[in-house]
Amino acid sequence: MSVRLGLFYPNARAIHTISGQVAARNPDVLDIKSHVAVAQACERIGLDYLFVADAWGAYGPLMSSFGLQDPMLLPPILAASLIAVTEKIRLITTLHTSWFDPLQYVRIGGTLDQLSGGRWGMNMVSGAGFATSITGGPVDLSHDGRYDRAREFVEVMTQAWSTGKVDFDGEHFRIHGAIVGPGTVQQPRPFLVSAGASDAGRDFAGHYADCIFMPGRTPKEELKTRVADIRRIATAAGRPADAIKVQMHASVALRDTAAEAKEYSEWIAQSIDLPAVAEYLNAVRANISTYDDIYSSLGELQMRAIGMVSGARKIHGGPSEVADGIAQLVNEFGCDGVAISLPIWQPEEIERFGRKVLPILEERGLWSHPKTRDFGW
Repeated sequence: MSVRLGLFYPNARAIHTISGQVAARNPDVLDIKSHVAVAQACERIGLDYLFVADAWGAYGPLMSSFGLQDPMLLPPILAASLIAVTEKIRLITTLHTSWFDPLQYVRIGGTLDQLSGGRWGMNMVSGAGFATSITGGPVDLSHDGRYDRAREFVEVMTQAWSTGKVDFDGEHFRIHGAIVGPGTVQQPRPFLVSAGASDAGRDFAGHYADCIFMPGRTPKEELKTRVADIRRIATAAGRPADAIKVQMHASVALRDTAAEAKEYSEWIAQSIDLPAVAEYLNAVRANISTYDDIYSSLGELQMRAIGMVSGARKIHGGPSEVADGIAQLVNEFGCDGVAISLPIWQPEEIERFGRKVLPILEERGLWSHPKTRDFGW
């Protein structure tokens, strides 16, 4: 089976490289033409999907002042725009279940899925997306309580999309009756991604996720342990263990030669805004338990390295080195998919990846262009 490769989509000026200089070299994130060019380049080279993250509150004033993470375009609205200018590529948009009622997303997601011909999926996050410091959070629930709400959220959506009506009595939602809106092409529900690392997060993923998202910095043995536990939960719930795919996040800085890539990577490293990195770390560790464990053992000397790629796995190099890095994730880590982020996300950077790296992966039997198979997850 071909590894599924996608773009960790830039819905902000810079989302994983904490550098004002890098952000300044990126396209205008508020210009729809930027997104049309990026999405069409991804589809043209044969990427399978676009993965769009989200946040509701800023990491902090420094990050915002550099154009890092703020402004951030709302994923389902962005997806609606990209659906219209693409034909095959899939779109996964982040959904914070704390901010929505499930019936809202029955209509939002059903519309996206229907108009895209079944190309839409959702990355479900139980938290509030960094907004608790602003509002105290839209729902006042414990960590595990938020996952209880997320479970009910999925159950309500699945009923509505499958039958057109809901008959549900839960702790958080009590909904009965039919709802107006399109059904879903992907029965009984669209593709679902989850990234939870806690006990409650793994339980949620085992019961509902089609794909689990792993930060690129996750150590190999920890990844395998977590995946095995989620698949054990899935089996106990009556699901096939192999129904759950593994996606990892990698930051790719590619140049035509290893020497050029080294120079490019060093420029990125020297451009990192260290005070903004500290702000980012404080915000992430306070809001996302998945990353708290990963960053807890990192010292101050590693802050520049963190600023280069955030939580992603660093794969910087020439074509063969980048191909080696992706091959390692597939062969050693057991990844079914890799979401790549590019520090500079100009379309020509995407085209370079398509020209230089994908043929190597294809030659090694790790990847095939979707023209020889279906675009998929």
